[in-house]
Amino acid sequence: MVTYRIDPTSLREVPQDVAATWEHVELLERRGADADGERVVWLRILGAFGSAERTAWTDSARHGGPATLDDVPRPGGPDVPRAAWRPLLRLAQVLHWRGLLDDADLVVDAVRRAARAAAVAPDADDATRRDCSAVLAFADQGQGKVRFDARRYAEAQELFSSALERRSLDGAPVDQVEASRIALAAATARAADASVGAVGAR
Repeated sequence: MVTYRIDPTSLREVPQDVAATWEHVELLERRGADADGERVVWLRILGAFGSAERTAWTDSARHGGPATLDDVPRPGGPDVPRAAWRPLLRLAQVLHWRGLLDDADLVVDAVRRAARAAAVAPDADDATRRDCSAVLAFADQGQGKVRFDARRYAEAQELFSSALERRSLDGAPVDQVEASRIALAAATARAADASVGAVGAR
């Protein structure tokens, strides 16, 4: 089983064994389209951003979502279908790592609007609301990392704190809760350093 660690400085996933991870990616490719979601994650972690982005767009379209950035719904447009939420969040992570922060925000915001609307829909049951909450936690975590890389640490803190609260209340997997804790600690430290620097520069 391939694994990664989270670098507490950059908040990026780092593969524990690069060669084994590439072998895993090749295995996923042989499994076909059903494994594309996981393949996007590992391609991103390995730094194969072009392949990761192409696969992510294809996976989004396969699940009824947009196939290009121009197709991503803007505010006031139609909601992206639920099946495309997670493919789009994986895509947003790739865009983020490519340095396309505004594009990553655009994609995450489309998912966030759809999940919020679905959570308060009259026919939403408990399972739907739990799923929406999990997706919103991923959205907060992802956008928190975008703000972190943009050095907007106070905003990153708020987003990581929201993700941690959701994940803790929802009983999310331990690794997700821990990822939010690590991210919140890093953003809090950076915000404190930035505040001290600002005072010292006066």
